[in-house]
Amino acid sequence: MRRLGAAKNRMLASLLLASLPATLAGVSARAEQAIPEQQVKAAYILNFTRYASWPAPALVEPHAPLVVCMVGPGAADMARQLQKRAAGSHPLELRILNRVEETEPCHAVYLAMPERSRQSAWLTRMREQAILTIGDSASFLADGGMINMLLVDGSIRFEVNLTAAKHSGVSLNPRMLALAERVVGGEPK
Repeated sequence: MRRLGAAKNRMLASLLLASLPATLAGVSARAEQAIPEQQVKAAYILNFTRYASWPAPALVEPHAPLVVCMVGPGAADMARQLQKRAAGSHPLELRILNRVEETEPCHAVYLAMPERSRQSAWLTRMREQAILTIGDSASFLADGGMINMLLVDGSIRFEVNLTAAKHSGVSLNPRMLALAERVVGGEPK
């Protein structure tokens, strides 16, 4: 069981490291902890957008920008990590949001919300839209978020609320789901 977990962690680290800038391409999986947390989270966000599919009205054009919006403390720094990146044929267009009403053009939203009440209000507003929601708080999935990043044994991992994703029309690749620490509303691992 422990070997399976180590293999899963190495595979996940390899996927992440492939997405980081060329200067980090030679970093081994064991050096994952040496990479700043914000940079690792940015790599996860990039991969989440690469392994998600939006319903036809949300992202029809094959080379249209994929709008990734960031909310909360550190959002601008996180957006800088993702500049000039692409999710498949879709270049990322990054936006920093201050109000929930600004989510209209977003395909993905990363919420770094220290207060649960604000986080819940944002997620409630986006619930009926085809927006991939990503966060990093203990209550993120319970509040209706789709992908929550968490710190496990000094490494960033993630969990998925498949029910929320299905409800919004956003599809998540089974390969990504296989790497999740926990999938809520899906088949047991």
